[in-house]
Amino acid sequence: MAAALSDKNRAAAMKGLPSGAKVRAATLNYLDHTGMSHAELAERIGYSTPTVHKFIGNIYKNVSGDDRFIRAAMWEFMQLHPLTPESVEAKGQLFPTKNVQQISSLFERAVEHRELVLIYGPPGTQKTFVLEHLICALHRQKKETAVYVYASAGMVPMALLRRIGRGLGVRIGGAARETVLSNIISAAKSRDARPAIIVDEAQHLSVECLEILREIHDRGGCGLALAGSHNLYHGFTRPDRRSHLEQLLSRFDHRDQLPGLQEDEMRQIAARELGNGEPAKLSEKFLTALVKECRTEDIFAAAGPRIYLSVRRLVKLLQQFKAKRGWTQ
Repeated sequence: MAAALSDKNRAAAMKGLPSGAKVRAATLNYLDHTGMSHAELAERIGYSTPTVHKFIGNIYKNVSGDDRFIRAAMWEFMQLHPLTPESVEAKGQLFPTKNVQQISSLFERAVEHRELVLIYGPPGTQKTFVLEHLICALHRQKKETAVYVYASAGMVPMALLRRIGRGLGVRIGGAARETVLSNIISAAKSRDARPAIIVDEAQHLSVECLEILREIHDRGGCGLALAGSHNLYHGFTRPDRRSHLEQLLSRFDHRDQLPGLQEDEMRQIAARELGNGEPAKLSEKFLTALVKECRTEDIFAAAGPRIYLSVRRLVKLLQQFKAKRGWTQ
């Protein structure tokens, strides 16, 4: 099977490529957090399952010699589909925007009140970033009231169950899917505080995976938060899926579309970040240019292309501005 990297990109991918040991360690960590199997990873990077086995088992070079191409394919895949592990301290600052307030409120509804909530919005609204901070806050408080799942594209039901099971301390082994599901539900019900399942990038989930989550919510009494892109809810209501998801759709306590970054919020953030302890007095020309640079077109929105302000882009622009002037973060 051909490697995922095109020929013209291979040379660039080799530059600065980490060692085989580092890529193997990162891959094992990635598989552990996502619940992805060797076969699923192999399919995603364009290699056969036995080849992936050999690389992870550190025998690829003994059999095939040069391992740079498979290393590059694995490393590229992990860079393009990064983890947001709840065990790692969240980095960066949360700005008190309407997006952050709304995500925090819905997260609390799922964790504290065991509700089923839907959080969706365009890229750049910092859904993953905010959820990462909220999960880390629970960990700092030694609370085991939420299990975070990053739904990688193509995640299959067993991978989803493995990830949830690990978060609840359920032994998976070679158990059948129904057994794993029953054990997860039993583990959830045995806790004084039923845990919430927080699923990021939920637009990647199949109908089968969504129905598994509904069953865990119903039978285990778990809160459930599904966060994803602008088209997350639209994807649930498509004619080819709606009839299969009627029960799930009927259980949503909240389904809120994020408002996106507001222009007045962007101006306030810029003034605060570029000030020296006090809000900076920025010219209208500078702010207008900043707004223009932060505008992003959401070409995949269900109602057609729309323009929104990207928090991610704003943060990068402010960091670049500070770096040019030698400011520390």
